[in-house]
Amino acid sequence: MVNTAKLQALESKLKGFFSPVLAFSGGVDSRFLAHIMHRADIEFTAVHITGEHVPRAESAKALNWLQTHDVPYKALRLSPLSMPEIAANDKMRCYHCKHLLFSTIKRMVESNSIGDSEPVILDGTNASDLGEYRPGLKALEELGVISPLALCGITKDEVREFARATGMEHADQPATPCLLTRFSYGTVPDIHLLQKVEECEAALKRYGLQNFRVRILDDGSQLLQVAAAEKGMLHKHHDAIEETLNNSGFTSAQIHCSERVSGFHDRK
Repeated sequence: MVNTAKLQALESKLKGFFSPVLAFSGGVDSRFLAHIMHRADIEFTAVHITGEHVPRAESAKALNWLQTHDVPYKALRLSPLSMPEIAANDKMRCYHCKHLLFSTIKRMVESNSIGDSEPVILDGTNASDLGEYRPGLKALEELGVISPLALCGITKDEVREFARATGMEHADQPATPCLLTRFSYGTVPDIHLLQKVEECEAALKRYGLQNFRVRILDDGSQLLQVAAAEKGMLHKHHDAIEETLNNSGFTSAQIHCSERVSGFHDRK
């Protein structure tokens, strides 16, 4: 049964913000917030960040969703790899990256603010994220970013449950973290390799795979990690998948099924 009290508490909190700005990745969390605000006639603006760290297909889907739902938005392009602290790809990469992204959004909001009103920036962090290794949360706190889902105690599973209950399309959308997460800490990515990973993953989706990652490990080897729930699809198209990996330049890639795909490098 849907926890209507939590859903109502979320909507009430969102109504308390004056013309907030939502950092919109297009993932299920930020999309759910946009869906609820749009449904409740709350005036807001979405900001979508593009760059070499975001798969182009994901950006296209995010912007298409905003356009289809007539949500006012701005698209900003950034190059995280131009920042040495991010390019170093150590365990604080996500902190530096979030700080860059949200500092940019904050400057944009402040330059367009009217009077003495404090600009409010929202993001899609949910309560489940608080129990994971998420160094980017420190950057959000430092910059005063508000996470309504986390504040209302709404978990990832509840986001999907509430999304289905309120009629949001694609409530079961798999997580699509940035491409930098494909690389082991200490492995320095470059734009060319990011593009290779992006193109390979796009090609693999043709075989019905949804929850998977092409990963570059710290010894230079490669790994195709597939969710256990998609094991049947993996077996059905095994030869074609191996051929796609080879054609993409990942000739030494091992293929593993895992119960959990997200956060692989943080659990090593």
